[in-house]
Amino acid sequence: MKASSLVLVAILTIGCNTPATQPPAQTPAEQARKAGEIKTSTDPAVNPNAAVIADFKARVEKYADLHKDLAKGAAKQKDDVSAEQVSAQKAALAAKIQAARAGAKQGDVFGPETRQTFRRLLAPELKGEEGRDAKAIIKDDAPAPGTVAFKVNAKYPEGQPKPTMPANLLLNLPPLPEPLEYRVVGQHLLLLDTAADLVVDYMLNVIVT
Repeated sequence: MKASSLVLVAILTIGCNTPATQPPAQTPAEQARKAGEIKTSTDPAVNPNAAVIADFKARVEKYADLHKDLAKGAAKQKDDVSAEQVSAQKAALAAKIQAARAGAKQGDVFGPETRQTFRRLLAPELKGEEGRDAKAIIKDDAPAPGTVAFKVNAKYPEGQPKPTMPANLLLNLPPLPEPLEYRVVGQHLLLLDTAADLVVDYMLNVIVT
């Protein structure tokens, strides 16, 4: 066999024995994000809760559109103004939203099946060490007992802390458009309009202790 043929055989042999390139390992944060995407996906092929989540997302988008339409004129939120003006803008916006949603009631945004679905999504994250840490965060940031009115369109009490949503819980819930945020008070989940400091909707006993 000629030398050139031997070289070619050697190259082909080495190529065949070279292991396939492995994809880079995901960081814990990437794994958590991916898990959250799967759990909150609206694709029925990957998520049995897809219909409920899709319905919830449609409801929050409808509220976000209403907020955007009303946040104009005296209610327009501006950053380059005094604290008094910010307070006046927020009050004007809250009044317009309350008037537009005068007939709103519990469950208008958190649909009838959302509570059960959210409890299933959150329950695993409330167990073990991470669950204990999450509950500690909720407790540490809690507003004074009895200060938060669990009532749609109610103002969130001024001066009271807005409890931090533990990251492991937040990753397991559908993302929200601005200015909506999830907040936990005790065992209850609030949907809060942070630009108007209004309770948009709420669910009782979602956080299982």
